[in-house]
Amino acid sequence: MEWENDKKKILPKGQAADSGSITVFLCILFLLFFSLLGVAFENVRVLSSQGYMRTAAYAAAMTVFGNYNKELYEEYGFFAYGGYDGKEKEDLAEEFNEILVQNIQTKPEKEQSTYSNLYRIGEVESSVENEKKLVEQEIFDGQVKAYLKGAAVEDLKESLKGKISGDLADNAMDEKLALTREYENGEFDGQQETDTETVEESDVADSNMPEDVAGGNPLEIFKDMVRDGILNLVCDASRLSDGVIEPIENLVEETEERGDKGEDKCASEYLQEMLEGTELSFEQNILEKEIQKLAYISYANKQFSFYASDKNRTTKYGMEYLAAGKKEERDNLSYIVNRLLGIRTMINFVAVVSNAVLQEKSFATATALAGFTGLPPVVKAVQYVILLILAFEEACVDVTALLEGRSVPMVKSAKNLKMTYEEVCLASKTLFASKAATYPVEGKSAADITYQQYLCLFLLTISSEELRSHIFDLIQYDLREKYNQTFCIEDCICASQYVIQYSVPYLFDNLPYLSGIEKGKGNNRSLEVNYGYKSR
Repeated sequence: MEWENDKKKILPKGQAADSGSITVFLCILFLLFFSLLGVAFENVRVLSSQGYMRTAAYAAAMTVFGNYNKELYEEYGFFAYGGYDGKEKEDLAEEFNEILVQNIQTKPEKEQSTYSNLYRIGEVESSVENEKKLVEQEIFDGQVKAYLKGAAVEDLKESLKGKISGDLADNAMDEKLALTREYENGEFDGQQETDTETVEESDVADSNMPEDVAGGNPLEIFKDMVRDGILNLVCDASRLSDGVIEPIENLVEETEERGDKGEDKCASEYLQEMLEGTELSFEQNILEKEIQKLAYISYANKQFSFYASDKNRTTKYGMEYLAAGKKEERDNLSYIVNRLLGIRTMINFVAVVSNAVLQEKSFATATALAGFTGLPPVVKAVQYVILLILAFEEACVDVTALLEGRSVPMVKSAKNLKMTYEEVCLASKTLFASKAATYPVEGKSAADITYQQYLCLFLLTISSEELRSHIFDLIQYDLREKYNQTFCIEDCICASQYVIQYSVPYLFDNLPYLSGIEKGKGNNRSLEVNYGYKSR
């Protein structure tokens, strides 16, 4: 047939090669297109793995910090990881890495369907860099601010307004105390002066002189009273805490204890030492300038115990420790009581020395004691020391009331003095306690002041760094005694930066564009994730 003959016709030379080249060309194009598509797929897959890993890393970071220190948070309101059993950033990184590896797994433990592993991520390694710890000022300040919510600082500022005063020490008193010390040491015994200031016995013992109603020698009574310790006069020393605080870093040099167990000194020496603690100077705008310090003090007010308030802390005199910084609790309380007695003595002395009746009665006693010297300056000095002793006894009443949680007038007048001159030689702990009971408990008058407010004023004189360090001491000591002796506040981590290294193997590692890559190896990637506490 003609059709069959045409089919068998031979094509011209070269025509068959042109027809076959189209098929080969299409195959080459297909391979190129497939390679390009594969490379693009690998590129998108590697790049998108970073987002996948970042999501898994954030979830792991949140999970790790979910294992925060619950005791630290529940007791003191601070959020942090670790701090006990030696947990540090290495433990944080290890725990984070374990959770991260679990998060990128594609198959649940009991899978019921088929899952594909698109990324096949492997060789995951994590490390913690630039960790932020609770003891760092920025972190600590932020957490304190968040805990207080701002209102507490303003409340404290208002409560302290009007209660800041200057130095109370009277330089003229130093001279009188020195002269009285010479009299007590017997330097004027048998001595008679003949100069213009000398007076005869008859002049000193004038017939118009009022009768000595002191009932004894106030200087000797005062020595006997303070020799057994100041604390015995204002509180029950047998019930005091004997705790010893272990500071993280001792920022305060140990000072010699004053006033708890007195040495055998004369009355003027006891008074001189006591008045050394009357300095309580502040800058004019300290309440406006020291906002962060006020935040620390406000936080301490809410968290730590003090003598008049037990807040179920291991350290019973925590606020006193913040001001004194001594290891032994008794020493901290003794330090505060000595300062209070010095301040209250000088406040009361202003009221006592301005009272004409007390001046007259004290002069009669001073004349009976030192008139034999015939020296008016000595008699006058002894008179002022007697008035100072009366002011001290009034201060004992005040401090006893303060330690009982009562409020006392910031400034005394002759009308609201509790001690009478006739009681100057009858002073005792029982007498002080009975008179202190007449003061109101936590009076709300702006003219009154409480023990807690005095503690806050003392803390205003402490540097912010020292105050912050002492707060760490109290927290660490309390949590160690209550929960775990390994607790270390310096190891508490509040935020961290995780550096993650991982590998994404290629699916098409036989493609020509990926030639030279070792079989099974992939693209090594890294990313950083920051997570932790952040104050608003």
